[in-house]
Amino acid sequence: MADQPIRLAIVSRQEVVARGLTAMLADCPDRVIVTVLPSVRSRAHGVDVVLYDSIGLHNNDGADLEHLIRNTDAKVLVYSRDMRPDLRARALAMGADAWVSMSARSADLVEAIELTAAGKPLPDQEERVGQEVGLSPREVEILALITQGLPNHDIAARLYLTINTLKSHIRSTYRKIGATSRSQAVAWAMQHGFAPPDDDVPGSSFPL
Repeated sequence: MADQPIRLAIVSRQEVVARGLTAMLADCPDRVIVTVLPSVRSRAHGVDVVLYDSIGLHNNDGADLEHLIRNTDAKVLVYSRDMRPDLRARALAMGADAWVSMSARSADLVEAIELTAAGKPLPDQEERVGQEVGLSPREVEILALITQGLPNHDIAARLYLTINTLKSHIRSTYRKIGATSRSQAVAWAMQHGFAPPDDDVPGSSFPL
């Protein structure tokens, strides 16, 4: 527990999410104080952590998140939606500090905020999608980006992987889900809770 309450700003495109998070954190005023940024473009002075809802990256160029990461003093904790691991992967690749699942209970959320503020790693979090076949968190991220229609070189760049390392992860993923082609992998992913491609991302038939 921090000596002083963590000063937190919530950034979400959905008011119901922002209000719900504020209500959850209201139970711990001695640990977290929720504030409101005048705008996403503010410098977040006096804010220790920004809790950024990953839905802000859906059909978006990510300029708001990039601003928060590059031009504010606050740590950025991504509030990740379990059915959109691709958005979380994108946020982390852009430089966000950590992520916490939308399914986290209030106690776990407060702990994640405090650890992020202190620059400490968060404990491993359960991956809901892909868990039944043993996909690792990295494999979930890669499969999600494949499902979004990204070619290998774009995925490697976003996740800071070499092409050879990426291909090794892809082969392992394919074995676990019983796929022998990219189209089969995408079909499996969409049948098991992964989000379909964004409207502005073209489909991909790139080989492994």
